[in-house]
Amino acid sequence: MPSLRASSLLARACTRPGLAASSSSSSSSLPSLRRSVHHRVPLPYQADQGIPGFLSPNALRTVAVDWQDGVLARLNDLVRGSELQDLSVLQTLKQAAADPSKTLAFNYASEALNNSFFLSTLSPTPTAPSPSSTFSQALSNLPSLGSFPALVSHFSAHVSGLHPASGAYVWLVTDPSGNLGVVGTYAGGTVLVKERHQMGYGVYAGRDLRVLGERVEAPAAAAPASEDAAAAGSSSEQDQASPASAWESVSSPSSRSNNNNKASSPSTLLSEGSLSPSTILSAGLSAHHGARVGQSLHPLACISVHQHCYLEDYGLWGRDDYVQKWWGAVDWKKVEDAFEAFTRKARV
Repeated sequence: MPSLRASSLLARACTRPGLAASSSSSSSSLPSLRRSVHHRVPLPYQADQGIPGFLSPNALRTVAVDWQDGVLARLNDLVRGSELQDLSVLQTLKQAAADPSKTLAFNYASEALNNSFFLSTLSPTPTAPSPSSTFSQALSNLPSLGSFPALVSHFSAHVSGLHPASGAYVWLVTDPSGNLGVVGTYAGGTVLVKERHQMGYGVYAGRDLRVLGERVEAPAAAAPASEDAAAAGSSSEQDQASPASAWESVSSPSSRSNNNNKASSPSTLLSEGSLSPSTILSAGLSAHHGARVGQSLHPLACISVHQHCYLEDYGLWGRDDYVQKWWGAVDWKKVEDAFEAFTRKARV
């Protein structure tokens, strides 16, 4: 019986307010073993309303929520417990790019970033291209294109040349000289980051942004000053005439030399099927200028041509229709602003 009485007294003591508060205070002072909860980065528009004329609400949810969440969940599983777990998606992409053993993490980070960029340039109330913008003027002055319809035709031809089941992103890009071109990236490829340098202005104006749906489970680790400068597009190498952090040299010196020996007209380009970025960007340019064309590509807009993007609204073989409708869903004011921001910086 004494033991039962002692147990009863102990139980009553533990329920006293003072002791309860003390116990609560003590437990709350212990270090938390949980990682911080991520915060969802919302779309700049309502997913449940879709993109009229382009993606239905269900299709948009598939791309912006189901797909993006799945990609990020798998990325989180891959980096948990590693040196990448405290980094943002963009930082993860840069760090994993230098380590072949982290290829899968790189691929998922690249996919999350590409998909987020694709969605960021869409709008339910898009603006049409302005004829007076520097983007439109640059387009009209390109010997290889010369007009918006020609750009649409060239872009569509690039998509049509892809394998029907290709999981790719097709990008509208510019270079420091203000030329415009179309390139594709496949599997884990991206135009947004090259050699640990962040590419692109406007939507991704040199900031370490959270991508759509990203859940950062711990504060992002501080990057070295040199990396911060590179990510902001402010390294001294980038400001020089020959960019050290070029995304891609799209043609070899010998091929550029051959291209410069004869200028190609738009009709020749299409009839010969020469639709590479180097040929399109170099058409009609002088030898001195053409040697620098396309060395550094900066993204303005992109479209995802993965089947999950168009299957519900356009059917299994509806990719071409999907691409045609995309042009009317792009917020061209964002594209024009990105083009102006980059070309202005390149002139400095």
